[in-house]
Amino acid sequence: MTIKYNLYLLLLFFFAVNFFSAQSNDKLDQLNQNLNLIDSAFQKGEIESFNKFLTLEKTQNFYKTLIEKKFVRKAGAHKIIKFDNESAFVFLCGTALYGNSGDETNFSTKYSGIYKFKKNKDSWKVVDQIPIDRLNKIQKQSIKIDVEPGHGIKVSDTLTIDVKDQIGFLVKLNHKALLSDVLLSGQKVEYLFDGGLLWVDIKQNQGQQLIINYTLLVEKDEKDRNSGYFGDTFGHLRNQYYWHPFFSYSSANDRADFTVHCSIPKGYGLSTSLPQEEKIIGDLNMIQAKSSGPTFALSIYYDLEWAVKKFKKDKIDVVIYATKDFEPSAEKLYDEYSKTYDTLKNYFGKPTGDFFGIVQDRSSGGNGWKNRSNSTIIASEKGSYLITDNPKPRAVFGHEIAHLWTNPHGEATNFLTEGWATYCEAILLKSIYGNSIVHKFFETQKQNYLEGNFNGTSSLAEDYGNNGVSYYKGTWLFYMIEDQIGKQNLQKAMVDFTNSSSQSIKSFIDCVSYRADKNMAPFINSWLKSKQIPELKVEKSGRMIKITQTSDIFIFPLKIRLNLRNGKYEEKIINMKRREQNIAINNISTVGYTVDPENKLLMILK
Repeated sequence: MTIKYNLYLLLLFFFAVNFFSAQSNDKLDQLNQNLNLIDSAFQKGEIESFNKFLTLEKTQNFYKTLIEKKFVRKAGAHKIIKFDNESAFVFLCGTALYGNSGDETNFSTKYSGIYKFKKNKDSWKVVDQIPIDRLNKIQKQSIKIDVEPGHGIKVSDTLTIDVKDQIGFLVKLNHKALLSDVLLSGQKVEYLFDGGLLWVDIKQNQGQQLIINYTLLVEKDEKDRNSGYFGDTFGHLRNQYYWHPFFSYSSANDRADFTVHCSIPKGYGLSTSLPQEEKIIGDLNMIQAKSSGPTFALSIYYDLEWAVKKFKKDKIDVVIYATKDFEPSAEKLYDEYSKTYDTLKNYFGKPTGDFFGIVQDRSSGGNGWKNRSNSTIIASEKGSYLITDNPKPRAVFGHEIAHLWTNPHGEATNFLTEGWATYCEAILLKSIYGNSIVHKFFETQKQNYLEGNFNGTSSLAEDYGNNGVSYYKGTWLFYMIEDQIGKQNLQKAMVDFTNSSSQSIKSFIDCVSYRADKNMAPFINSWLKSKQIPELKVEKSGRMIKITQTSDIFIFPLKIRLNLRNGKYEEKIINMKRREQNIAINNISTVGYTVDPENKLLMILK
């Protein structure tokens, strides 16, 4: 009896294992079928089929844009990374082909990534796209790069990484890179590279060394020189070309310590956008560069005709990479840098770092100050005016110098970079033109915000792509914080923030709250997170003035000036925090009122 019973249990166990194994295989086959359908729909432009499986709004919006712009599409490989009967993590990718490979990579990686699927009756549905940097960190990057002008680059990048994510390690890299080796601790490791995203099968551990060797042919399209261009005489790779691996522009987890060893043929000047030294060895110019601390993705510029000039300011190396006929001259640029630096230092203390570069990018043509990359300002073929009060007040050169004071990451990164630098323009303008210029400057920024159609479409917190809202609404938020807590307290808060170990939006709010001696988070967050600005409807009714927020509800103090019969006035401040609020008035003596009489609030009065 016992033998028969045991045999029965054994047969039952065998049947159950096979039953559940078959079920699991069926579900795995079904998931693979769904993935094949997604890849096919991506390639063919079948929006309905694509949206059936990828139900995330942002992914559907990406694909809609892809179809509307009629970009050529290339579905990539997919891989099931983790699987159980009810959920799976899947690498999906696709590439949009429409021009410069750096721009293509930037756009395509809005889609390429790791997705979490859940079993849903007879199908599998996407429930989330996993941030590629959610648990992993790049601590260091040691890059050896050989630059061949007019052709491309050969790179060996050694990354020191911490991996805490169970789904491996993911990083963005130009989709046209030709990988020759991907090594973990010197050994070959499984990887998949497609759609501008490199996935490597790495187990959870800290301080691991990942070596990526590759070559990259760089475009020289005369009509599209923005992200990357390699001409015979001059060229560049902006960080947005993704010429080396990183997570994103605003990630806290890829602010790495960089060491760069670069070679280029003798005669060429080259800037790594970092402090550097160079030496001629044989037929090569050998450049060694090292970041002063953790920084974001690098850019490279080279030119056969640069005449490099070096200056010193307050123990900071100021290096100008430009041709002899570049205007403004190196001496004038240094003079303006020195004055701007002294002005901002008097307000906010000394910035971090010991290097500041100005780089002429002749591939861009025209004139103007283009952008900042790490510790350098990038100029067009010719520079531009430095500061002006007419027709619209700007301190464009000083704006770029002001970036030296902040190096933020995460949510609201561009508010803490572009909003901050634009706010500093007002300080620099005031130092030259006097107090009256400040009002004109902020009115211009308000006009730019409204005419740029940012209201209702874009928030400061989610401006990861730097679409412009941070310049206009961002600078106004700094201006309103100054008005609330006082100039000196904001100055002290920014000194605290600049010297803080983590320049996050939380750190900024903590620094401002500490100096204000009150919690500033409700006020600041309402302005960061809303896609709007306050729209106020103000009505006088009997002994009350009724104020209604007709858009999103913001938290802020509102000043109202009551005009009295005797020609004098009385001012009242109401702390706005609800949809409707009232101010009591003396109906007999009050003959009118003015909302925000000193124009210290970014709002729309209906």
